[in-house]
Amino acid sequence: MTSRRLSYVIAALLAVILFGAITVILPRGLAGARLDLTQDKLFSISSSTKRMLADLDDPITLTYFFSQSVARDYPQIFTYGRRIRDLLAEYEALSDGKIRLKVIEPEPFSESEDSAVAAGLQGVPTNSGEQIYMGLVARDLTDRMALVPFFNQDRATFLEYDLTKLIASIAQPDKPALTLLTSLPMIPGQFGGFGAPARPGWAIHEQLTQLFDLGTLDADFTHIPQPTDILLIVHPPELSPRQLYAIDQFVLAGGRAVIFVDPMSEAVANARLPSAAPESSSLDPLFGAWGVDLIDDRVVADVDLAQRVNMGDGGPRAIKDFALWLAARTENMATDDPVTANLEQINLASSGALLPIEGSSVHFEPLLQSSAVSALLDKGVARGMPDPDQIMRMIEPTGERYTLIARLSGDSISAFPDGPPPPEDNADAEPDRPAEDEPPHLDRSNGPINVIVGADSDLFDDRFWVQVQDFFGERIHVPVADNANLVINAIDQLSGSDALIALRGRGVTQRPFDRVEDIRRAAESRFRMEEERLQAELAQTEARLADLQTAPLEGELMFSPEQDVEIQRFRDHMLEIRKELRTVQRNLIEDITALGARLALINIALMPALLILAALGLAIWRRKRSEWARQLQRSAP
Repeated sequence: MTSRRLSYVIAALLAVILFGAITVILPRGLAGARLDLTQDKLFSISSSTKRMLADLDDPITLTYFFSQSVARDYPQIFTYGRRIRDLLAEYEALSDGKIRLKVIEPEPFSESEDSAVAAGLQGVPTNSGEQIYMGLVARDLTDRMALVPFFNQDRATFLEYDLTKLIASIAQPDKPALTLLTSLPMIPGQFGGFGAPARPGWAIHEQLTQLFDLGTLDADFTHIPQPTDILLIVHPPELSPRQLYAIDQFVLAGGRAVIFVDPMSEAVANARLPSAAPESSSLDPLFGAWGVDLIDDRVVADVDLAQRVNMGDGGPRAIKDFALWLAARTENMATDDPVTANLEQINLASSGALLPIEGSSVHFEPLLQSSAVSALLDKGVARGMPDPDQIMRMIEPTGERYTLIARLSGDSISAFPDGPPPPEDNADAEPDRPAEDEPPHLDRSNGPINVIVGADSDLFDDRFWVQVQDFFGERIHVPVADNANLVINAIDQLSGSDALIALRGRGVTQRPFDRVEDIRRAAESRFRMEEERLQAELAQTEARLADLQTAPLEGELMFSPEQDVEIQRFRDHMLEIRKELRTVQRNLIEDITALGARLALINIALMPALLILAALGLAIWRRKRSEWARQLQRSAP
């Protein structure tokens, strides 16, 4: 028995030594190995980003500026900054040498801080007067640069998307080619004649011109010009079969499209545009092939999202809820999609509704929806100046949330299965055969299509989302809604690689320690109770003092003995209450510290100890089992 016990002790000592060796050696020997056990896989790189990194041609240097020492006093910023650093290290490890990461801590009044400022990074001032830098600079071999001035935690769920987009912008620096088709006066017009003012166009067109290489489609187009990275269609005119076929083949061949149609354009219906512009627009039969249906004779009326409008001369009673004009909020948007993430409000007018077609192979993903307190009304109610109160009475909510904007993705069939339609001047002829210089007809998409469809075009109209002011001849845009950001996000996201389009948000990135929060709330509750008691007793004491002070004084500058006693009692009471408050605060810190110590003990000592005990128990059980087996063999006849 003595030798057996000695062997157990030796085994335990060897297990402890082995555990210590593992904790020291493994972090060095397996420095490149990583295992992500977080629920949202916050430190894992998606397959989309891996494909993008594999396609890089030239090396890119990423310089990450992070004020780690200053950020230690701010746990949320410090944790987020470390997460960014670790994720960038993953990019470097997976890039096969194409990503070169530098991590710099810009200490105050140092050359590294000067480098951060010179690069355009933004520092966040702290209470101590120091700056926290948490930004990224990307450069290629030609010194082309892109940067993130400061990583805002509001974008934490899209950290991988933002990093991948930054690298892609360096790898592909040219502006995306955007081709626009519209019947609305978005584009600035020419002078109408001598003395006639120029039509300024809409504010969103000016922003698109700054961000993209913007071109337009003529009314008689028969093909989509090349190069076209993104096709933007906004309330199109009535299109011929040949024009619909050109759009069909563009999308099936891998072209991306952002399309906004409208069952009731208020700009047209209210006679704000020439009669040549259609009142309604659609892209049938393309929508049918793409698995989406536009309810083209109904508009969405929403009680919860109704905009407040002035229906009179400005009196208080003239301000009413207009249920046909919607102000969609964050809760109506897909918060895990980069197109609608971090937007606060989208204004629409007489919007239609989109429905997925059952059985379609195309995936229908809502990006913007109405509330559950909404209904579909005949689009005729939007003409003229409808009475808001009457519109409200017409709404009978069904509890359904109607899709206003959707993303379409997946394999699709052609809306023209028999090939190109015949020329417009000979509709009875056989379908055209493709010319020698034209690509062959596609019956199905070459890969997943990427289309974003909206059921309203009035969201582009200046009057619904921006105030345009004239400042000494210069047009100043003051947005009141995120309509332009929505459109730009959609175009920008679709203009990226397939890897960028596939990326989504990672969900919740900060998870509270529930037990710690319970302790904190309980302590704060006690603190508030003590504080309220102090304030109540203080008020009573002050009232008593006021009564005493109205009594006659024994001398000109002396209080009576009763007053002196009351004042001293008040002071003693104040000291006692303050002491109690300090005790509550100290107990709060002690409770949380004790919990942290217990958690550290569990993680550092208890769990390894349990593993060692389990291993020893398993070894003892196996030894016992072998002894029993030998005893059975000896006792067998």
